[in-house]
Amino acid sequence: MSHTTEPLLFTVPLSFEAHSLAQRFQKQQSPTQKAKQVYLNTLAVYAVDFYLRCLGYELNPEQSDSHNPLLVKFMDVADLFVKQLGKLECRPVMPEDEVCQIPPDVWSDRVGYVVVQISRTLKQATLLGFTQAAEAELPLSQLRSLSELPIYLHQIQQSSLTKAAAALKAPPVNLRKWLDGAFETGWQTMEDILGLNSQQLVLVRSKTQFKPDIKRAKLIDLGMQLGEQAVVLPIAVTLNGDKTVNVLVQVYPGQEQTYLPSNLKLMMLSETGETLQEVCSRDQDNYIQLRHFKGQAGDRFSIQVALGNVSVTEDFVL
Repeated sequence: MSHTTEPLLFTVPLSFEAHSLAQRFQKQQSPTQKAKQVYLNTLAVYAVDFYLRCLGYELNPEQSDSHNPLLVKFMDVADLFVKQLGKLECRPVMPEDEVCQIPPDVWSDRVGYVVVQISRTLKQATLLGFTQAAEAELPLSQLRSLSELPIYLHQIQQSSLTKAAAALKAPPVNLRKWLDGAFETGWQTMEDILGLNSQQLVLVRSKTQFKPDIKRAKLIDLGMQLGEQAVVLPIAVTLNGDKTVNVLVQVYPGQEQTYLPSNLKLMMLSETGETLQEVCSRDQDNYIQLRHFKGQAGDRFSIQVALGNVSVTEDFVL
């Protein structure tokens, strides 16, 4: 025995408000056929707007092409701008239609297409389903269920947020350029941060034979976890004869502090986030450091300073 599942539908009453809006946009058009198209498009957009607001989405109709009189005059558009998502096209169909016509005007710059059936009396609109990609004639039988639309929109939203975060993320610090005297903003000499004797301090406290060509340091602020005080992250690099680069990473207390806070972690992470090295401060540690390491041109890694659940990460490339 087989069972069939009825597709999820969502019906919206087309109120006086909906028709007033449709009439306002219709009056901006002169040809009868164009005016009818705009009227139905507006009702479809109204229905999808109502549905998405019920789901808690933030909308900005003013950024929609369907609210631009000039675009509406020359194009067949019925989109709705959804914040953090983009433009969602709302295509009207009538009860006797078996396919949805999607005009070439809206084949791009859309995150999806919702098909809305307008009743013959124009008193209600029913959301039938949606599709991700446009095609000139979309059979209604091939629509994805409306029940999948919130999941689909959430995926797009998360993807948009991830891309936005990546775009805002600062590029990695290029340590090889340090050897040419080019330094990123925020990286200062140890003397500028810790005082005149800091260069000798770093060399004496290093338990390796590491003799750096270049050293720079950055103040790392972990906020309230350190009582609004910062620690210092020095990075020292030297170029080997085979063009590889040696790197030494340390952490010191700020200028007016003697010791690091207990349980402060200094970690080296791979490009994929795997912990490669880790060291943790004890009571009355006045510095901690990772084992010095060597890398080739193009190698990427991150250095993370963490205290409790607060951390600061700096990305590097050799």
